[in-house]
Amino acid sequence: MTAPVDERPRLLMVMPYRQFVRKAQAEGFWVGAIWDPRLESPAYLDDVRELADVFVTADFRDEELLRRTVRETAEEHRASVIYHIGREETMAAAYEVAEELGAEVNPAAAVRLLTDKHAMRDLLAAHGLSPVSFEAVATRDEVPDAVRRLGRPVVVKPTALAGSRGVFLWREEADLAAWTALVEEYGYDGPFLVEEYLRGPEYSVETLSRDGLHQVVGITEKVLGAPPLFVEVGHVHPAPLPAERRLAIEELTTDLLTACGYRFGPAHTEVIWTEAGPRVVESQARLGGDRIPRLVELATGLDIEQAIFAGLAGTPAAPATATATAVVRFFTFPPGHVDEIRGLDKAAGLDHVDELILRLAPGDTVPEVRDSKSRHGHVIVSDATPEQAHDRCAEALAAIEVVVDGVPVRADSLAKAPETAVRAPSVTTPPTPERH
Repeated sequence: MTAPVDERPRLLMVMPYRQFVRKAQAEGFWVGAIWDPRLESPAYLDDVRELADVFVTADFRDEELLRRTVRETAEEHRASVIYHIGREETMAAAYEVAEELGAEVNPAAAVRLLTDKHAMRDLLAAHGLSPVSFEAVATRDEVPDAVRRLGRPVVVKPTALAGSRGVFLWREEADLAAWTALVEEYGYDGPFLVEEYLRGPEYSVETLSRDGLHQVVGITEKVLGAPPLFVEVGHVHPAPLPAERRLAIEELTTDLLTACGYRFGPAHTEVIWTEAGPRVVESQARLGGDRIPRLVELATGLDIEQAIFAGLAGTPAAPATATATAVVRFFTFPPGHVDEIRGLDKAAGLDHVDELILRLAPGDTVPEVRDSKSRHGHVIVSDATPEQAHDRCAEALAAIEVVVDGVPVRADSLAKAPETAVRAPSVTTPPTPERH
């Protein structure tokens, strides 16, 4: 008996999280998955393997191997679309192969512009958008001279790292030692971008693009930790913004995406509102991390992840209108030994708590928070108004206490940054906020 022909459109994804596989299949796609086994746990990748129609592994550190794997898998399984919305480091290589095979949803050049911080700054300057003083240098040894030329304070960014890793505010000559220790911790030698320090509230703009038209799904307000590292400690969606400011941020974001030649999918663009107006920090050709897609869904009802694959299947997303406010706050307890954890079940049982994750247990050593990956967990809360959401978030934080080296530390004592804005709760340790 002849096996039935699988006539589903064939989508090959590089680094698809499990929910992406499920949601693409729900829109009618055959899904192939390519993963680097170093980047997730064996149990997580077993789940992806079970879900995907085809599962292939490769060492993403070897760019030529990745290209060859994408090319051969696409050709063998007749992929009609090659797509990558995982980590930025390997996007350009995947899209170059997609372009070579006529299976791209975005020009490789557009993706390179969004994943390369220096190229993006050059592009903005060429289009007269978001003027920012900056200098690019190739190696660590060149950074101090660039800092002196631009004049302190400046922000130093490793252009090949993501997730807040290595971003540093250099305010005085003595910061050289702290900055050197930071980049040595990451084993990173360059290249770097040295930029003027942009002062003002920071936002991220979530967009969905289709056929080169950019729909602003919403604007999220960031709550940043103390300098010099700027690790994000929370987000609020939608950001409380005057209409004029919101429109200016939206226009700058869509102008950037148009200038890049970006045509399809989500983008996550970070913007600071300065005294001179909005200025782009950076942009990525992917969804926002830090559970921002979940905040969008709680506030508007739009599953932005599902909307990507619906758009790929030909159904554009409806406009997202916020009817609630959603807040996420991240836990950043002080380093030390965990003696006891109190109040977790109480906090999880509170009304309006959507997720509660604490990646600590009695007996653990609390790691120092150096970037977004080293935070100790999060709580997501939502309610009808910003004021109610703030109150609910404060209630959840106040219930949680971790005893570190004999000293009780309440979660709300760590949330003293200005409050700018939060399924059934889980108190287990699921995968990191970017994927589930």
